[in-house]
Parts: sequence; C-alpha cells; structure tokens
Amino acid sequence: MLTRGKALRPILFTSFLYFAHLSVLMYINSTVLSTYASSEYVSIFYVLAAAGSIVLLFCLPKIVQTIGLVRTTASIFIMLAVLLLLLGTTNTLWFVAIFILYNALSQTFWYCNDLFVAHYSQNENIGKTRGISLTVISTAIAIMPLIAGFLVERNGLQSVYIAAASLLFIGAGVIIRSQRAFADRPYSTPSAIAAWHAIRAVPSLRRVLSINFMLQFFYVWMTLFTPLYLHTVLGFHWSDIGIAFSIMLTAFVLLQYAVGRWADSVGEKKLLIAGFLIGGISTIAFGLWRSNAIMTYAAILFCTRVGICMVEVLAETYFFKQVSDKDEGVVSVYRMMYPLAYIIAPLIGWAIISLFSYMTLFIVLGAFLFAGAIYTTRLADIR
Repeated sequence: MLTRGKALRPILFTSFLYFAHLSVLMYINSTVLSTYASSEYVSIFYVLAAAGSIVLLFCLPKIVQTIGLVRTTASIFIMLAVLLLLLGTTNTLWFVAIFILYNALSQTFWYCNDLFVAHYSQNENIGKTRGISLTVISTAIAIMPLIAGFLVERNGLQSVYIAAASLLFIGAGVIIRSQRAFADRPYSTPSAIAAWHAIRAVPSLRRVLSINFMLQFFYVWMTLFTPLYLHTVLGFHWSDIGIAFSIMLTAFVLLQYAVGRWADSVGEKKLLIAGFLIGGISTIAFGLWRSNAIMTYAAILFCTRVGICMVEVLAETYFFKQVSDKDEGVVSVYRMMYPLAYIIAPLIGWAIISLFSYMTLFIVLGAFLFAGAIYTTRLADIR
C-alpha cells in the first residue's frame, strides 16, 4: 500500500497541470473577450460564469456521492479540455457562450483537489501539506504567464487555448490511472445548504470563510484589472507583462511551504495579520507608482504576493484543521467564495474605473486588505 505522501504525488502533479492550464489563460481572457464586446459587457460575462460556478458547486457534493471523486474529477478535466479546443478554433460570438461555460466549470476543480489533499493529509501536518500543495500550484502559475506571453506574441491569442487543452487531457489520464484504488469516504454534509448551516454554527469557520472571500476578492480584482492597467493604460507589451507576472508569482513558490510550516508551529493569527498588512501597503503603492520600467512594477507586484501568499496558506491551514474530506459540503461552500467574488468584484471594479481611475481602484483594494487585518484579530489560533 502506498504511503500518504506517495499517494499524494500524482494529485500534486495533476494540480500542477490544471493550474498551469489556468494560469496560461487567466491574464489574456479579458483581452480576448474585449474583441467581442465592450469592457462593460466583459464584466457581465464573468458574472454569468461565476453564477454558473456557484450552481455547480451546490451540485458537486451530490455528484461526488453518486459517481465518486475520481470520475467527477476526470470528467471535469475532459469537459474543460473540449471547451478549450472549441475556444481555440472559433472566432465568432460563440466564443463568448463557450467561454462562460468554460469559466463556470473551471472553478470546480479546486473543490475536487481539496478533497483529494484532505484525504491524504494528517491533522498534525496540515499546514505543511497545504504549503506543499499550494507551492506546486504556485509554481505552475508562476511559470505559465511567461510562456503565455511568448505564445501570444508569436502565434496569437487563440493558440494559448490549444496548449491549455493538451495539459488537461494529460491530467485526466493521470487521475484515472493513479487513483484506481481510491475509496470515497462516507460524507457528513450531503448538501451545500446543510453545510452552510454547519458553518454558521461554528464561529471560527464563519470567520475563515470571510477571510477567504477577502482573499478571493483580491485575486479576482488583480487578475481582471492588473493586465488591463499595464497594457492599455501604461502601454507595456504582453511579453513584458508575462515576465512581470512570473516574477510576481515567484513569491508563492518561495514562501508558501515555509509559511505552512510556521503555521503548524506558531499558529495562524499573527501571520495572517502581517500578510494582510503587507498586501495592503504594496497594493496601494502599485496604484500610486509611476514608472516606465516594467521591473519596478514587477517588484511591487511581488510584494503584494508576499502578503497574499501568507494569507492564502494560513487561511487554508486554519480551515482544513477543522474539516476533512468527509465534510465535502463545507468544502464546497468554502470554494464558492471565489465565484461569489467574481460576481461582486467586477461590478465594483468597473464602477470605480468609470467614476474615478485605476489609481483609485488599487487604493480601495489596499484599504480592503487593511480591513482584513483588523477583522483577523477576532480569530483564535488552532493548535
């Protein structure tokens, strides 16, 4: 029988493939969509996709119980790959409809990955395990924007969708082959609604859910508006932006494993507060700074991710110290915070840009992170 560590390796590899595919796309989607509609409609597309994700996450616990976690995950990979092939070969308004379906479905893998990692984790080293998992994910996310930038410059935007689909087909094969002996455990929260009531009854779960929403709000806002700001407002080329994003994302690769180990030994509260403060200060600096050097912006963005990667690892550790893979409904609600943020953040962001400026956008986001630091003072460390 495989040890937990060895059994987790193919899951980590699959996570790498999935987030590599996601990363290669995440910073060009807004630009591609803008060729079919104005920026106001682009935000609506994301809102529709996020609403679809929430519906799917409500349904996933029941689907997993019916056909199992392995089949559910492999099916998600294959369906996403097919949708990407369609995105890479169409140049009509059908692109928008397919994109909404793809983006809605793409948010569901986080949930499946959480259940796999929780299945192979032990409570005394959850911080370390989550740190390793997030480091693998972050490595994929860090290297792919650079590749995406060069693909776009040489072969056009649609070629990136073909490359991303190939990664997903490989991931589906890895899941099917490596998890043949996987046995689903009896699930304790059979629906997202029951899980929501369970979360409301536990103050520590409610608070970490709110912190996760703040984290996802930051990710959505920065993913949507940072590339548009650098490209359309400041005039940087996509190849330069890809380099800047790769530098920015190395913060996750360098720090997440260490932060996970710190969480196991010293607790989460103080590190969470520090992460919010670092993220808030550097996000405001990004909005206020004026330079013609892309590396200056890369350095500031790196600092934002130093703080945010601390928040991410610590929130994950704090949450998964309280739940297991049997609590699949609770995990489903936790992962709904990302699509929920995708409904709220674009609407607020586009309103701020319309009324004020990009500088105001990043100042407001930084202030939001400061509020997160204040809110985190209500947490109690879990030993």
